[in-house]
Amino acid sequence: MNLEEWNNRYRTREEIDQDPAPLLVQAATGLPPGRALDLACGAGRNAIWLASRGWEVVAIDGAPEAIRLVREHEPRIDARVLDLEIEAPLPFENDSFDLVAILFYLYRPLFAEVKRVVRPGGTIVAAARMSGSFAIAPGEMRSYFEGFEVLHHREGEIAEMIARKRAHFIHSNTR
Repeated sequence: MNLEEWNNRYRTREEIDQDPAPLLVQAATGLPPGRALDLACGAGRNAIWLASRGWEVVAIDGAPEAIRLVREHEPRIDARVLDLEIEAPLPFENDSFDLVAILFYLYRPLFAEVKRVVRPGGTIVAAARMSGSFAIAPGEMRSYFEGFEVLHHREGEIAEMIARKRAHFIHSNTR
């Protein structure tokens, strides 16, 4: 889908899932609330769930209609429109977030940014489909998190990863 199709989908509230991703629930349950980043947040199901549990959440999506829905539902979320497919760093300092979610959105250069903005000891939650036009290859998800402590990894129809940034992780400036 292109951006206008996504905007129309959000404008008409077509097929908007309200339940948080089970992988995010698994990763965040038991973690003390902190600062979270939800990339490609869509209508905000994961951001809203995190905010309801005391997290300070920044939610980003390229579709203005999606961000409007997030703001409408939960004004405490710092919801921002940002094109995630530009070749520029995310507008955050290194080690800014305790949790970063990138769920069902695959733009490979973002993985380096996700690793950069998560704090040592912080958690990354990632999932991508393994078939279709935006598919991740077998073993590819795991390769992006080399040097991280892998808490959960599974591949099937979907590649899932929950990983914790080690305290001694060294940032790479490649994107």
